[in-house]
Amino acid sequence: MTDTEQLVKIFQSDKRFSRIMDKLRGKYQSYGEHKGNITLKDATVDECEALNCFILPKKYFKAPVITFSVKAFEEAIHHTPYPHTTLKSVLESYYHEKIYTSSEKNSLEQKQLQEFIDRMKEKYSTDCCAEWLCYMSDTKKNGYPIFIHEYKADNRNAEILMDNICQAINSRYANDFEPIQLAVLSAEITGNSHYFDFENSQGKLLLYAIAFYREKADFRTVEDRLWLYDSFGIETNSISGTVAVFGIWFFDDTGKEQTYLNGFAKAKEPLLLCDRNMKNIVRCQSENHIVYAVENPSVFSILTDYFSEKAIHCGIICTFGQIKAVGMKLIGKLIENDCTVYYAGDFDPEGLQIADKLITKFPKGKIIAWRMAVTDYISIKKNTDILNTRRLSLLDKIIDERLYETAMLIKEEKVSAYQELLAETMAEDIRKHNS
Repeated sequence: MTDTEQLVKIFQSDKRFSRIMDKLRGKYQSYGEHKGNITLKDATVDECEALNCFILPKKYFKAPVITFSVKAFEEAIHHTPYPHTTLKSVLESYYHEKIYTSSEKNSLEQKQLQEFIDRMKEKYSTDCCAEWLCYMSDTKKNGYPIFIHEYKADNRNAEILMDNICQAINSRYANDFEPIQLAVLSAEITGNSHYFDFENSQGKLLLYAIAFYREKADFRTVEDRLWLYDSFGIETNSISGTVAVFGIWFFDDTGKEQTYLNGFAKAKEPLLLCDRNMKNIVRCQSENHIVYAVENPSVFSILTDYFSEKAIHCGIICTFGQIKAVGMKLIGKLIENDCTVYYAGDFDPEGLQIADKLITKFPKGKIIAWRMAVTDYISIKKNTDILNTRRLSLLDKIIDERLYETAMLIKEEKVSAYQELLAETMAEDIRKHNS
């Protein structure tokens, strides 16, 4: 048995040194040598006695506070029957681990990280995913912070994660971007149909990789993400997000009428349209190039019921609150075909935000705020619940001038109002447009 092992055996058998050794390890990891002082503010009598017998020259430590230098402890080691040892070797033997300073530990971790990255690059050097791997690791962008977070949490799991993403990218190229459901892609590669869901780290990393190949800076909005998925032939859940339509006509890229959809317009019946329905649609149209869009299904029902037996030459849409990807796609195609969309939302911060987003997103004059003016807000009964400060602060971000005037009045009044109370007025507006 070496001198170090014999001395460590003594320390390990004497529990009075347990906290003292912990403090010494922490100090050595900070400095890498015998620097600094050790302080125990709640020292026990036994710990004081242990140090009184060990530290040279002899000192009298008294509970509850004791302080001694690391250098004094190491010099005391040299006065034991085992002088040919060091504090570092004692600590490493005591804890059965290599003791690194913070600087040494950081250097080692960086080396291990680089080895991990190099291994991944080499593994996929001839594959389609190689370019993204190199770009991400070299620039520290395009998903790198997410990767680092996962790597630090569990480097073995991080390797599995990166393998799965690379396999997903490679499979898309190998299959010429043949359409596949996101859940099916996830299940085929990992056995878990929700593995690449956007809410997960791996789902976000997959989108970062796709965004790199499609030269897109970000994917903050639903439509951005949908576009990226579409570009790789990946279909998300295409039936959960819907928009209700009335009086809208649909055509494919050859100009052929989509009779399975247009039958609803001919019968003057509403249609629930999902993203899958829009897959082959190139052109959307209303008869007089005017479309009315409302936020609430109850208003949509009132309007469509009113015009179901009357002559109407415009389209009506219901977005069901926040506009889904299919809603954005539909409105975009209507505008491309020279339609003007009149949008009406609730008089609350979120309702104004939706309207403002539409107005600022599309060409000027193509989206018009409908029945959302100050006079409309004043004319109807208000909600009695006071809007909280967080929601009211959203009104400061409104860009459109007319909506901003309404937003400032709502901020002053601190109460919302809902478009259901304007439904009859809206029906009259549509009637006048059709007369």
